[in-house]
Amino acid sequence: MEQDVVDLVLDVGNSRTKVALFDRQGPVRWSAVANNDITAVKEFVGTQALRGVVVGSVAANDPVYLAALETLAPLLVVSGNTPAPIESAYSTPLTLGADRLANVVGAACLFPGRAALVIDLGTCITYDLLSDRGKYLGGSISPGLAMRAKALHAFSARLPLVEDPGAMPARTGTSTQDSIWSGLFHGIADELAGAVAAHGYQNPAMVVVLTGGDAPRFMGTLKNGIFAHPFLTLQGLHAILAHHRALPRDTADGVASPGQGPGATG
Repeated sequence: MEQDVVDLVLDVGNSRTKVALFDRQGPVRWSAVANNDITAVKEFVGTQALRGVVVGSVAANDPVYLAALETLAPLLVVSGNTPAPIESAYSTPLTLGADRLANVVGAACLFPGRAALVIDLGTCITYDLLSDRGKYLGGSISPGLAMRAKALHAFSARLPLVEDPGAMPARTGTSTQDSIWSGLFHGIADELAGAVAAHGYQNPAMVVVLTGGDAPRFMGTLKNGIFAHPFLTLQGLHAILAHHRALPRDTADGVASPGQGPGATG
């Protein structure tokens, strides 16, 4: 590993932070730590020399945490309006989540010249569309699996909170718990199939990429030819960092420094 070309990439989610070290070829080491745990990040890095640090977050950034990260190496904080190596048609970039931007950038790097639908199955399910010319066209957002389960429990008088039972449920449940799990699972599976079919009808050459914590659970419900990529967001963040380095300094210095970049929510 070449010490001078290794970057630290952090994808801050709702409950944990994915961390990875990247060289020119891609991730060389990765893990997950608690959010805003700078001690855990430093332990992950160890004695590795860093060229840069890039962070994308789905929530508001903690300025103390960012300041601590900046002591490790020059820091880029990605938000929805950070310059990226793709064109964007999104009309409200200040509210675009850094993870969504990173996902489509990651897809553009993996599949240059191809249209792509990126589906991120996490706390929320996000669908983001990239044209074959590398233009981000926008997407949609719906509740994720755990959020749907909590909503059913919270907004009904007698329905229990169904924890993850693991196995794929039958279409027809024979108990209240089984019925809830069936509705949750197959509701999402049908939603995914509908989104893939609708976008694929408009662009048959489109590639579909799944990422996020629940992606492995639903991969088997979709037809062949769907790609799963657990490091897609991290890869996109690293590509944005590389793009940032290539910008003229008077442009790059004015974007996404610590303290900038609002906590974009979608």
